[in-house]
Amino acid sequence: MKGTQIVMLGSGCPNAEADRVSSGVAIAVDGQPYLVDCGHGIVQRVVQAHDAGLIAWDSTALTRLFVTHLHADHTVGLPDLLYTPWIHGRETPVQAYGPAGLADMLHHIQLAYAENIREHRAAHPSTERGYQVVTREVGEGCCYQDERVAVYALRADHGDLAAWSYKFVTGAGMVVISGDSKPVAAFADWARGCDVLIHEVYSSNRFPERSPEWRAYHSRVHTSTRELATLAKEIRPGRLLLYHQLFWGQTADELVAEITSNYDGTVISANDLDVFALQA
Repeated sequence: MKGTQIVMLGSGCPNAEADRVSSGVAIAVDGQPYLVDCGHGIVQRVVQAHDAGLIAWDSTALTRLFVTHLHADHTVGLPDLLYTPWIHGRETPVQAYGPAGLADMLHHIQLAYAENIREHRAAHPSTERGYQVVTREVGEGCCYQDERVAVYALRADHGDLAAWSYKFVTGAGMVVISGDSKPVAAFADWARGCDVLIHEVYSSNRFPERSPEWRAYHSRVHTSTRELATLAKEIRPGRLLLYHQLFWGQTADELVAEITSNYDGTVISANDLDVFALQA
């Protein structure tokens, strides 16, 4: 399938929600998905999207992964990513890119599931390499390139945890994903003019109702609707997609209104299984 799709597999946050799983976004270029983060439920969402006809590719195409940071809501689905598509017939190792510590995390996952790997290799016609993973811990700049896409990393501010934002440059346009982040000085210039900006956000209107401890935390490591409106005015994305939303009782429309009261661009509060197309 030609073209570029943004597939919102998981739009949620660390809180378990009935209608959202945690973070996972696929940038699919000419039918090859590039997965950003893998929280709980992401492989299941791929199966659902495929069965619903929303995507042409299936879980065996999940061979390229970009991790923004190592919080559980962005990584707890990694064992599922390694082993379920392998059972489905994936033949090549996963290429994983991300922050310092990712290689250790994936190494220990393989150790933890050594019996699972041994038994499946002995008892089932699974491929010999489909469960394996090759890891690269990235630095700023271009961290990946092939014939479809170039991927760039920018250091994100998520407190004392190593974290990255990613920019995908394809023939159809440019997609930027913030990951969990407080706005950093270089981000606006780095992302300026992107076709789609996918950004986390929390409600400024409901922020005062949080406890002092939570207010200190969120203001330090996340982005408010007021901050995001200011950032969007600098970047001027073609579309601003909200994910990892902390609604705190607001509706999706109310959260969007908090931004559009100070920003006149297109803003969409994304849901799981939303699909957005880029046209070359």
